[in-house]
Amino acid sequence: MESRLAKISSPTSQNKTFDPKTGSLILLLSDFYYGYHKGDGQPEQKTHSTFKCLSCLKVLKNIKFMNHMKHHFELEKQRGDSWENHTTCQHCYRQFPTPFQLQRHIASVHTTQEPFAVCKICELSFETDQVLLQHMKDNHKPGEMPYVCQLCNYRSSAFGDVETHFRVCHENTKNLLCPFCLKIFKTAAPYVCHYRRHWGKSIHQCSKCRLQFLTFKEKMEHKTRCHQMFKKPEQLEGLPPGTKVVIQVSLGPNQPGSVKLASITMGTVESEPSPLKSKSRISKNPH
Repeated sequence: MESRLAKISSPTSQNKTFDPKTGSLILLLSDFYYGYHKGDGQPEQKTHSTFKCLSCLKVLKNIKFMNHMKHHFELEKQRGDSWENHTTCQHCYRQFPTPFQLQRHIASVHTTQEPFAVCKICELSFETDQVLLQHMKDNHKPGEMPYVCQLCNYRSSAFGDVETHFRVCHENTKNLLCPFCLKIFKTAAPYVCHYRRHWGKSIHQCSKCRLQFLTFKEKMEHKTRCHQMFKKPEQLEGLPPGTKVVIQVSLGPNQPGSVKLASITMGTVESEPSPLKSKSRISKNPH
């Protein structure tokens, strides 16, 4: 099962190097900020429960029912033909001020094969690698994994990992997953009611990831609990106090005459999760 999941961390020692001139440890952005945790690891009992759609009376198992309801709500929204239809991302449900900004976001984050500067936690793209690195330093913590499966505590820095995990590991069970906030439901009616409220205008978007919540309280509980350093990058274990850590998007060495790699410098990371700042800062130029 694990082999089907997108693993965005590469916890191998070869992805770090020391700069002899400065005594700094150089790490990849992906190793420093991203990761996943397998959770409890206990397989869930397959109940093969079914759920009934009250709109068309179809009876489906959990994953097919989730897909079915998503299709229903998308059709309802298309019939409404509101401005939101042209400014809401169909992939991550984030809303943008204009259709042009939405199309730029989709092209750079959700459909591109090009190496755009994308934050995998926020699912926002940035103009340059340097702006992305500054965004990570200002808004995220090392080993931050805010997307959590509420059934088994599998978690990841990437939403897609947790969604794929649910569809693989919790298929044919009595559980339904909300794609907006990752809340779990056991019966169809409350799930559909909750889902419908998310499609409305009154949402509380987390400023640090793609999740959206129905209440301000839920959003703040999520930010406090989930946007911390969950697991210290193992490349930092055993470092002498005061070691500077340089974060780069790639580890290619700077050759004479070559373009200088974008980088940021951090102090030695403490092993305990650092306290949440009272205000979060969002970097400029996100798409």
